[in-house]
Amino acid sequence: MNLTEQIESVILSNFKLPDKQRIGIEHEIFFYDNNIRRILVNPADEFSATDLLNEMLELQSEDVIKSGYSLEPGGQLEWASPPLQSIHEINKHFSLHKKRVLKIIKREQLKIVNYSLEPLFTPNDIDLINHKKYQLMDKMFNKTGKLGPWMMRNTTSTQINIDFSSKTEAERMAYIADCLTPLASILFANSPFWQGKTAGTENLRYKIWQDTDATRCGDLFDHNILKPQGLIRDYAKYVQTVPAIFVTDKNGDFIEFNGTLGKWLTNLESAGILTDEHIQAALHQIFTNVRFKNVLEIRGADRPPQGHDFAPAAFWSGLLLDNETQLKVFEIIKKWTKTERKYLIACANYLDLNQIGPQKKTIEKWIKIISDLALAGLDQRSKHNKLPNDRIFLENYLEDFKKQGIPALYHQKRQEKSRKSVDEFIQHSLCKSPKNID
Repeated sequence: MNLTEQIESVILSNFKLPDKQRIGIEHEIFFYDNNIRRILVNPADEFSATDLLNEMLELQSEDVIKSGYSLEPGGQLEWASPPLQSIHEINKHFSLHKKRVLKIIKREQLKIVNYSLEPLFTPNDIDLINHKKYQLMDKMFNKTGKLGPWMMRNTTSTQINIDFSSKTEAERMAYIADCLTPLASILFANSPFWQGKTAGTENLRYKIWQDTDATRCGDLFDHNILKPQGLIRDYAKYVQTVPAIFVTDKNGDFIEFNGTLGKWLTNLESAGILTDEHIQAALHQIFTNVRFKNVLEIRGADRPPQGHDFAPAAFWSGLLLDNETQLKVFEIIKKWTKTERKYLIACANYLDLNQIGPQKKTIEKWIKIISDLALAGLDQRSKHNKLPNDRIFLENYLEDFKKQGIPALYHQKRQEKSRKSVDEFIQHSLCKSPKNID
């Protein structure tokens, strides 16, 4: 096999039968101390994000099925669910996670903010994790875009991993997700403030990712991956063109590499030491809104408001994991022209439901069409696979969306109505004792 075929093989190495397909959810959160400062990232005299991570790992040490825990570069705690078939199952693990976090919050007098973008501080105010991988990433992103440091230190998101059952399905899923990510980014936008100011109608976390590194971020569409047929091969070729952020040496240490990911993998192949783990390391350096590992990962949604943690996961599960619904959605979006898709991507930078999307329908109309299909897909998947119906996780969110509108705009209205400055509004919110955490 040539290198492109080897990358394809790694991506397609994890097929699951349709009735056994699983989802995994990654969920991130900011923490503040009692003085309304982000907690330190690295070990110090006071309680740090590193201490928090170590304690969370210890608290789940006896769990039979473990969640994943890690720190993002600015000390955001990431909880990763075990891969399971229903969100109801995942929620049991998340409930345990929340109880453990709440215990630490109360003991250490920490605060949390339920936004997807740091509302008060700039990246210069936030320590960078003491990890060579992230230091190399920070160095790279300071060159490739204006907002990379914001992405690393000052954003949180919800990411969804989904199994696929065949190459054809994987390509169709990725195409659907890439087409619909601009709509999802508006539907779940939850970044109302930054630098102590209101964001207005800017979809800020989405825009930050768009201005982090044009070679490895954005939509698949931006990288000329335009059709479902041959999408994985096109993706494997694209991966090889992207500059490496880092590579690993023979001791497994992270080092700089002056060249593309393709060049690094080719060098390993020529030396006869290329492994699937090397290819996965390359795949993890791609940050498109839709990307492949050996599952499909969808990354375009903001971290939702409190109580709606799993709404994006339910949205994508309903659209992609019921075959009948998946095909219905595909039949709709395959009629969208390149020009319509390009314009829809541009629309996602702004939180305006009256913008005109494909086929001259408004963004609001498209969100309603696609959300209704997602709900129907959740019903069908539950019925066909005899699983708990995950509809409630999306339906409740959509009911709030219908009443309140886009979360980012709703919170700005709340701040304006309070007659407090953004700083005062955030501090007042943080000083409330949390009854639960998400």
